[in-house]
Amino acid sequence: MKQRKNFFVWIVVGVVILEKTNATAQDEKEFLDTHNKARVQAGMAPFTYDQTLADYAKKHAQSHARDCALKHSDGPYGENLFWGSAAKSLKWRPKDAVYAWLKEQKYYNKKTNTCMPGQKCGHYTQIMWRDTKKVGCARLNCNGKSSYMVCEYHPPGNYEGLSPFDTHDPFIYTQT
Repeated sequence: MKQRKNFFVWIVVGVVILEKTNATAQDEKEFLDTHNKARVQAGMAPFTYDQTLADYAKKHAQSHARDCALKHSDGPYGENLFWGSAAKSLKWRPKDAVYAWLKEQKYYNKKTNTCMPGQKCGHYTQIMWRDTKKVGCARLNCNGKSSYMVCEYHPPGNYEGLSPFDTHDPFIYTQT
């Protein structure tokens, strides 16, 4: 009987975790609007929000709900990860994650398609990848007190040597 009781406790815990990881409609709108505002300002077409990508993001976020590790899924999509400290945990919003990724623009040289030495630009260039059409994201409380957010992008970007601002041969996306 004890084993059966523990089983049901874990099912309830699992359902509670699933409930907490679903991005609300407001979150989805905020993720999409913040991405699209930056894209349109850069002359890129806006993204559409994709539930398949959001489900994938949710699954990956759930896999780090306890350890808060910023480890990529190595899946078939482009991916940006965000972790916000517990000090501001309940105040981190989807726009905060997207703005953090967009701040990398200051390190990216569009003319040479390079990032300043010692800096990161891949989050920014993924958001700006011209061929990417769809985004889906997840947001959850990690380890009970920190914020963890994941966005997935399709088609993925950041192919070495290619500029995010160019249109690319669709053949490159079938080679992964």
